[in-house]
Amino acid sequence: MKWLKRTREREKRRDERQRELMLKADYLIYKKKLFLRPNFTKQDLAEALGTNRTYLGEALSTCRRCKWEEYINSFRLRFFMEEVCLTDTMHIRIDELAERCGFGCANTLNKYMKRKYGITAAVYRKNMAGYFRKDDRNNPAEAP
Repeated sequence: MKWLKRTREREKRRDERQRELMLKADYLIYKKKLFLRPNFTKQDLAEALGTNRTYLGEALSTCRRCKWEEYINSFRLRFFMEEVCLTDTMHIRIDELAERCGFGCANTLNKYMKRKYGITAAVYRKNMAGYFRKDDRNNPAEAP
């Protein structure tokens, strides 16, 4: 039974180290906006964190339950959605927005939008533009 207790303690320490690594990864990617680099790799992040990509991959699987592409693109998706909500993007082409958000192309942006939300980036942007226009009309304090 001692071996079982030691094994559980080792697993607990490993899990804690992985959680700590992922917190550092989240912070670094978000704070330095590393996700905006289209060619940013798991190897790049591992080097920045002082670990290797195998251990980083294990931590991703354990703590975030996803693979590298899903992980990095979740930051890009969030950034895209914030851009659309906080700025007027109707005059910017979707492929330009995709590149600005770190996606290699609009197809990748749309793939992740459809997978996560069931709609394309253009539909999301149109819905948000309509939402904010309605909101502006209904708020007399904002009217000129």
